Amino acid sequence: MTNVTFQEDKKIVVVGTGDKGHGIERMYDLHSKKNGHYKFVLTEPMPSKIIDPFSSDFITIEHFPECLANADIVLLCIPGYATECFLISNYTLLKQGCILVDVTNPTGATKDLQGILAAMNITSDHWVKAFNDCGAIQEMTSSLKAKMKTSVCGPNEQAVKEIVALAEFLGYSPSITPFDQYESLKSSQDSIGVEWKHATWVMLLLFSLVFTYVTVQVSGQPFFQWYTLLARHSSKMFAWTAVYGFALSLLPGTIIRLLRQLAHRDVTPKSLIWGCTIRKQIGVISLYFLSLHVCMMLLIFGGEYFGFLIDEGYMEWNDEASMLAAVLSTSLFYITGIASLPSVGREMNKAQFELVFGPVVWSALTLGVMHVMFLGVPSWVSSPRSPYSWARNMPPVTLLASVFPLFVMFIKFVQSCHASVLKIKKWASSRHQFSSIHASEHLFVIDDAAADV
Repeated sequence: MTNVTFQEDKKIVVVGTGDKGHGIERMYDLHSKKNGHYKFVLTEPMPSKIIDPFSSDFITIEHFPECLANADIVLLCIPGYATECFLISNYTLLKQGCILVDVTNPTGATKDLQGILAAMNITSDHWVKAFNDCGAIQEMTSSLKAKMKTSVCGPNEQAVKEIVALAEFLGYSPSITPFDQYESLKSSQDSIGVEWKHATWVMLLLFSLVFTYVTVQVSGQPFFQWYTLLARHSSKMFAWTAVYGFALSLLPGTIIRLLRQLAHRDVTPKSLIWGCTIRKQIGVISLYFLSLHVCMMLLIFGGEYFGFLIDEGYMEWNDEASMLAAVLSTSLFYITGIASLPSVGREMNKAQFELVFGPVVWSALTLGVMHVMFLGVPSWVSSPRSPYSWARNMPPVTLLASVFPLFVMFIKFVQSCHASVLKIKKWASSRHQFSSIHASEHLFVIDDAAADV
């Protein structure tokens, strides 16, 4: 006779039926068919509040506070200011070893769970901070393909492991944050994020440099009027900042691929890793500057400012080609911008992702540089030099706006060529290995036949 041991389901009580509670309920409902040995319960501590309707065959609603008595894990999905009152009234109902999970983001003078427990002189370390860095709307609109990242932090190692296992079951991608870094994540939803801060500062610095150069250069043009900086020349600044930003967002990943191909090792400089962490934000801000350029040109494009492009009612071939390149480049950049939205990106498979952020984005950058060069090359090589393009004997804006993107495109060309060479060598090596194996098998057959004779 075989002994069978049954594992009792762990009871998870979600306290609070607001957006966050329904978000976590949604995550459980999506993954409830997996055998995770969890029993999910939803409860509302406010008797007067009506629970929003939801349909689930895997989640039950139990009365408060009776449901807390045998809970293994309690998720506190209630406002931070209500947490202290909740614990004062109900902490004694929790069984020994119950894990409290703080999913709130306290603001101002509001205490978090750690501060509340300390104020109540509760010495238990069975509490964890988790799920507070994921938006409730993201969770409520999530799908099976989505893998939202969340940080898990707490003073008790076993409790942290329990919540990591729960997060993985719910479809999150959890990572453990050391407890000495707790302060960095206790108010995650109240910050725009370090990546956005860094990307914003990088783009502001870039725009400041561009603004300074354009202002100094164009102020030396004949008949210059300072008010033209407001529209005509600011459009140049927006365009230059945008094309440099797009090139900057593509540079770190390209260099990392090239280094790995050449060095055959996975050690990556921290500066490049940092560049990769903010490349999405850099790209989005660059798209904003591109939109400013497009709007400004739609407003001011005409004979008064750009009559030099039109000769007897028509533009030269290079000017028309520049306009076409601009339209195509802008449309492709908007495609990549739309694909960067979380709701769109998480629905894309690997092939779609590689298409959009591979050929599409590089084509957009190439066309953007072509737009600038079609307009600028004639003034670069003209003799004598135009006092407008070469004001103060400084290189034209179109020339400098093309240099860095061309450099990035050259690195990408080298990386792609080297990758192709490696593929060819690998293919040739596999063909040679196959031929050797086939020949050796043929020799064995001959030997066997000779042995039979």
